[in-house]
Amino acid sequence: MDFKKFESLKLNYKKFITEAEEAINKETAKDQTRSVWFDRETIEKLLAQTDPKSGGIKIFLGMYDKDTLSEREDQDRAEAYIGKLTLVLTASDDNQDPDQETLIINGGKVCPPDC
Repeated sequence: MDFKKFESLKLNYKKFITEAEEAINKETAKDQTRSVWFDRETIEKLLAQTDPKSGGIKIFLGMYDKDTLSEREDQDRAEAYIGKLTLVLTASDDNQDPDQETLIINGGKVCPPDC
């Protein structure tokens, strides 16, 4: 991908999400998620569960609330994630949705705060 277009995509999102957060949440607006990082081992673990030809990773967008904070490993600061966007990775053959928990991984490093 062209690097300038990559930067433009990121800036478009940052502008949109900042304005949306401020419009919706006013003074409690979050410094919203800009990226989520997953380590290689996690990605390879998911890919190993897929077909070598039709397999891949399907990415779902999500948002933390009180009921989903238990998915975070860093429970000492989990409350700070309420309202933050996250990515959930799933092992997928032919773009299918997952049908078992072993195919689903959440808990990547959310930036901010983990930039």
